[in-house]
Amino acid sequence: MKFATYLRMTVAAAVAVVGTVLAGPQLAQSTKCCHALAASPTLHGKVLHPNSTAYDARIDSIWSLDAALEPWCLVLPESTKDTAEAMKIISTNRCPFGIRSGGHGIFANANNVQDGVTIDFGFMNATTYDSKTNVVSIQPGSRWGPVFQTLEPYGIGVAGGRQTTVGVAGFLLGGGNSWFNNAYGWGCDTVENFEVVLADGRVVNANAEENRDLWIALKGGSGNFGLVTRFDLEGVPLADPANPVMWGGKMVWDIGVVDDVIDALVAFADNVPSDLRSTSHILTGYASSIGWALMASLDNIDNKPDEPAFDGYAAIPSLIQSTLRSDTLFNLALDNFWLPGAVKNDADVLKYAFKRHEDFVRQVADVIPADASWSSLLQLQPISVPMVSHAGGTNSLGLEKEAAGGPGIMTTIGLQIETPEIEAAVYPLALACQTEIEEYAAARDAKWEYRYLNYADFTYDPIASYGKESVERMQAVSAQYDHAGVFQHLRKSGFKIPR
Repeated sequence: MKFATYLRMTVAAAVAVVGTVLAGPQLAQSTKCCHALAASPTLHGKVLHPNSTAYDARIDSIWSLDAALEPWCLVLPESTKDTAEAMKIISTNRCPFGIRSGGHGIFANANNVQDGVTIDFGFMNATTYDSKTNVVSIQPGSRWGPVFQTLEPYGIGVAGGRQTTVGVAGFLLGGGNSWFNNAYGWGCDTVENFEVVLADGRVVNANAEENRDLWIALKGGSGNFGLVTRFDLEGVPLADPANPVMWGGKMVWDIGVVDDVIDALVAFADNVPSDLRSTSHILTGYASSIGWALMASLDNIDNKPDEPAFDGYAAIPSLIQSTLRSDTLFNLALDNFWLPGAVKNDADVLKYAFKRHEDFVRQVADVIPADASWSSLLQLQPISVPMVSHAGGTNSLGLEKEAAGGPGIMTTIGLQIETPEIEAAVYPLALACQTEIEEYAAARDAKWEYRYLNYADFTYDPIASYGKESVERMQAVSAQYDHAGVFQHLRKSGFKIPR
């Protein structure tokens, strides 16, 4: 098994916002774009401007302060019709723009822009279920917690995020790693249809029969092709519809047994084909307030607690705590920890990654104030062979060649820190840690090129990691559905298709 590494960093405390005085052409453009949107009868009352309570509330609701930029104005569509109108105005007036769904991105320009208009889908957040077709329809501004709660009375789940606050659109368009990945593939692989507003305001559906090339491109292609206004997903039946729970939670050990926990993860990843209904990943973390912790997340979608796939974990001594139980998807998502990550299924590589992360934590402690509150996480999360093969080539992730050699493991270094000044001091240390892990893996012919878009920041080019064939296919789809290149040139948030 080979590996790739990702790093995420977020500023987790309040910082001052410095106002910028706009002048000349930039001021004229901002006035022109926001006025054109506000003047549309269709968008009446749906355009918010700075220094208003509603505008400030939307900015404050962004998960990471690094991403909490202040755009010229916000447009909050309430329907596909509104979205099409906003898109036509933005394209016609050549307005730079960003796209926000759940607002869970952690870096500047992840889902918002400073110099431009942000299309905020916060008011399009409904979930419906059609029991006749087993299709769950979700609007782009939804978050997974309310989605799970809506589906509970129907006794089904959906391949969504493992935290309640994660947004639906970014998760699915970036791939989507869920509790159901071994049985159903990536979250995007369960999308049967996308309703999409194109750059010129046209509304199309993309599925296996209609606009198939766009359907494939959107699965991992992020915001490069249009504004998705509805995701139609395959519903996931739970073991007992009358009691819609699954088995899961986490086990916590003393850090001294980390080698045993890594060995258990490697064995689990190798044996996924024998148990597609179970998933697992592990995390080691350091918090300035409590010290080190070592955790494994175990889940079984059939609500079976004693599956052989988990025997390796059960045999490990020094267990400090267990939250394993039968519970709803919503409650399990509340219980789960924040997820960065990526690496390969080679125990030596994973153990080296842990040791190098330990060194990194010591380096961070040496350069930041002693009274600062901070934490650092290293997560190891399998990319199983069934997880990749389920799509049959109908997504953009380009993992088939890498997974042909066996499972991989995503590893992520994640930090939560207090100020931009601390971020500036520790980010180079984190990059050095990642680079050395990659070099160690490469020396063992154990390095994957793939980088999971939802765990990346602008240090990386995750779409390029999908491979030449996938990138060229996405370029062709972009040229077909977005002739003017609006989503490549005017869109300022998120990752672009490499050129």
